[in-house]
Amino acid sequence: MKFISCILFASVLVSQVVAVPGRLDVRAGKGGNNGKGGGKGNGKGNAGGNGGAAGKGKNGGDAAGGLQSSLTLDQSVIATGFANNGQDVPTAGQVASLTSKNNFINFCATVKNLPITNGKQIKTGSCNPAPMGIIPSTDNMPSAKLVNPKNLDNIKENTSFNIVVAVAGFEVGNFVNAEENYFAAPQQTNKQGQIQGHSHVVVEKMDAIDQTKPTNPNTFAFFKGLNDKASGGTLTATVDKGLAAGVYRLATINTAANHQPCLVPVAQHGSLDDAIYFTVGDAAAAAVVAKVGGKGAATAGAAGAGKDAAGKGAAAGTAAGAGKGANDNANAKGGAAKGGAAKGGADAAQGGTAAAGKGANDNTNAKGGAGAGGAAKGGAAGQGDNKGGKGKVRRFARDSY
Repeated sequence: MKFISCILFASVLVSQVVAVPGRLDVRAGKGGNNGKGGGKGNGKGNAGGNGGAAGKGKNGGDAAGGLQSSLTLDQSVIATGFANNGQDVPTAGQVASLTSKNNFINFCATVKNLPITNGKQIKTGSCNPAPMGIIPSTDNMPSAKLVNPKNLDNIKENTSFNIVVAVAGFEVGNFVNAEENYFAAPQQTNKQGQIQGHSHVVVEKMDAIDQTKPTNPNTFAFFKGLNDKASGGTLTATVDKGLAAGVYRLATINTAANHQPCLVPVAQHGSLDDAIYFTVGDAAAAAVVAKVGGKGAATAGAAGAGKDAAGKGAAAGTAAGAGKGANDNANAKGGAAKGGAAKGGADAAQGGTAAAGKGANDNTNAKGGAGAGGAAKGGAAGQGDNKGGKGKVRRFARDSY
């Protein structure tokens, strides 16, 4: 009888330890041979000897053999909300969420024909089992602003320049081995509650300033991880060889230490990153000014035209003259181009070339422009500045788009 009793007792012990196939054991054991979690100093307790899940110790932390090494899911971290598919409050077009009662701990086991990410950058696709990690408060969401170049700046081609990024609400200077630990750990925060991570900058060449076709993420002109700690609140990357002539988009990419995109607590928030457009070379700058119109003129001499209620007028030509603006546009500045201004630009009254004429539609005190030919027959382009101000010739207008 004693022998049979021993066998029965051992069977009970085994049944408490072995998880049922296809299900994760979430029972929190009080420990086995090591008492309550194998001692007081090992985090929330070591997995107890030969049985049970990790018990709870007193000193906190996670020593070897504690919760971080346990292969069972602790009940304290089970997110019961994950079992709700969200359709109890239906919204038009809303899809049901995937659900789980064990935190999706075995999700990647259900995905067919994809390897585990396992810290690698797998270009053919993978499934990553790492939890998302610590989410900061709304007061600690990271933000970035490009300081240099500024939007619609023009820089010299094939000439070294610095990209400068200002960051806030973000502890930068934290990055792991991207070849071994990519997406391999949860997002973490510092004592102030800020995400610990780093930023990147990427420059992509565009077909034109008004390109609407999505870019190809596999193609870029320059990419750099900003791995240093911020100096004076800014990060810097040097484009040593500069860039070829053209139009470019420059963007930041803020990430946590393991290179995953920063995760924040609310869906509605301002952008965590910044993006601007700039040109390289005078010809590219002139083409942008000619296309979008606006203030000033590029070095090639293309002049901006005026605005009316219908939008921006675009002038093309080489003469960098004075003034513009129709339809009661007060204080309009810019240049009147040879050949005249487009819709929205200033039309001088018929008269003489380069004469002091009025602009169209009640623009008073308009001074005669320097453009030959004008928009009206035989007339010069008038300046649509109700205060009589003169247009300026600029190399490139940063704020014209």
